[in-house]
Amino acid sequence: MTALLTDALGYSEQERDQLGAASPGALYTADSVLERERSRLFSRSWSIVAPSEELADPGSYATTVSGGAPLLVVRDLEGTLRAFHNVCRHRGITLLEGSGSLGRYMTCPYHQWSYSLEGELARVPQQDDQFPGLAPCGLGLHRAQVDEWRGLVLVNPAAESLALRDALAGLDARLDHFLSGPLREVAKVEYEAACNWKLLVENHIDVYHLWYLHARSLAGYEHRSFAWESLGDNWWSTEPLKDPASAEGGAFAWLDEHERHRIGAHLLFPNLMLVTTDQYFATYDANPLSPGRTRLTLRVRATGNADAAGLVRSISAFMSEDVQACERLQIGAGSPHFGVGPTARSHEEPIRRFHRSLRHWVLP
Repeated sequence: MTALLTDALGYSEQERDQLGAASPGALYTADSVLERERSRLFSRSWSIVAPSEELADPGSYATTVSGGAPLLVVRDLEGTLRAFHNVCRHRGITLLEGSGSLGRYMTCPYHQWSYSLEGELARVPQQDDQFPGLAPCGLGLHRAQVDEWRGLVLVNPAAESLALRDALAGLDARLDHFLSGPLREVAKVEYEAACNWKLLVENHIDVYHLWYLHARSLAGYEHRSFAWESLGDNWWSTEPLKDPASAEGGAFAWLDEHERHRIGAHLLFPNLMLVTTDQYFATYDANPLSPGRTRLTLRVRATGNADAAGLVRSISAFMSEDVQACERLQIGAGSPHFGVGPTARSHEEPIRRFHRSLRHWVLP
């Protein structure tokens, strides 16, 4: 089975040893593999924290967890977005929860240490008596990266990692016109899947399964005209409707004719999956909770008059099929007989490329 995996996805036995994967299935089940992915990959990857409209006003904030690290994003009183690790420098409690609006300070709920919206330590109760000689200048919040892309606020735990534009590697240019219209977030739904995060990403970029797993839910699309391209570590793809002439007019009136009546599936490496149609722009991130459990946050952006519930049902029709298949793959990964056999020449090439990028980031 080791030879099959090496042939199919490119892992040598030595590389698996470095990851702490004693068997092919351990790539999807071992704590040691996920720990390495968190420390070397997710600790410096971009993820969505909120729509821009949620963080439009000075003092507005939102929190998230990325790569196992609690983070917060706040718009300061001058209108600048700032991101920090959501951890008080005194005892380590998380400063903020959820999202909302602040005044001039972010205040710890435990001992009332307060920080400015620029992240500097501004106030320590009983400082003269209990902390004589304390130098607040060295106790500001640890910084993270934050940026905006077409109505989305994204955050990166590492202050010095790739800038968002560099991480997008051309995916932004491919989607720029599509995202140029008046989109806003109309739905947000959270799911948990009983499978490894990589299985969900592999499934998202797998062309081969479209004919079979989605024989009904995506039957209207012409899979033989599927086109895809790697953009750095990312992935872009599109396929048209079989009969565009019979389709109802798309809601996105600004799209060119060649952009309508088709579906696109894209990936911002490593785990942010995107879906585009002329009715919606959907994102869902695979955030690992454990080797065998993943949280998915589905966000749907559309025009203001969209039927949000209807769009969620439409997306869930194929998304639920994907999740069920990945959960069964996870069960298979626990078998001593699990392995990956020959993969499709072109239809599964994106999966091989994904693992090539993964090895680049997580191995020395």
